[in-house]
Amino acid sequence: MIGSYVQRSVNHFVQKYFSNTWLTRALLGVSDFFWFSQQVFRSSLQLRGKHFDTFVRVVINQVRFTGAQALPMLSVIALSIGATTIIEAITFLPKLGQDNFIGNLLRLVIIREIGPLITAIIVLARSGSAITAELSTQKMHREIDAMEMMGINPYLIMVLPRLFGGVISVVLLIIYFDVIAIIGGYLISSFFTAFPFSTFVDYIARSITMTDLVSTLAKSVVSGMVIPLTCTYFGFKPESLFQIPIFVSRAVIRSLFAVFILNAFLSVLFYL
Repeated sequence: MIGSYVQRSVNHFVQKYFSNTWLTRALLGVSDFFWFSQQVFRSSLQLRGKHFDTFVRVVINQVRFTGAQALPMLSVIALSIGATTIIEAITFLPKLGQDNFIGNLLRLVIIREIGPLITAIIVLARSGSAITAELSTQKMHREIDAMEMMGINPYLIMVLPRLFGGVISVVLLIIYFDVIAIIGGYLISSFFTAFPFSTFVDYIARSITMTDLVSTLAKSVVSGMVIPLTCTYFGFKPESLFQIPIFVSRAVIRSLFAVFILNAFLSVLFYL
């Protein structure tokens, strides 16, 4: 109740003292998203008993859909990016006398940047849009209203499990992407170039730092939270069936924008 009152007060203040411009609409949208996120995290305090069993079941289904079923597509993309990068590095860098930079190049390109970003985009394209469409359809079929009438918190059953499942899935998928891109990419490159595997592994091991691992983990956790949170937020927005495609599109675009900005911010935070 207090949170809703504060939210209404903030929205009223913005609408009263700022003209109806894109900046006003952006501020109102940020305010609305902030209070939505607050309600989601506060709902975790109700996680007990029969709600916990339902929560775990939804989390497992979300991890299966977002994580396990994305492995074939992610494998192909990881192999193609890894093999291309490794072939070019092994072919080009020795000509410049920079053999030792092969590990640093793969660390910079795959582990730091491409792995977290490509994985987040795949999760967003596959699962983010599906989450928004699913919740929008459930809202149109009055399933959310029915849950509230039965005293069930929809944030606890419909949003929070997808948030946890998204974080778990993205973290595991990014680790999988990096391993497949580097090891699988080397195996493919071995058909075209001759480079000792022991030397390749040594370059990789010496180049990776703890900062790289922490940065990748931070990016995966942030992306795993932002994507389902944004997509579920827009999933509650449609008021008619005709608005579902509109809000699915908005969810994907806003999530993609947030992922790029946050990835860039974390890179700057960790490496500058």
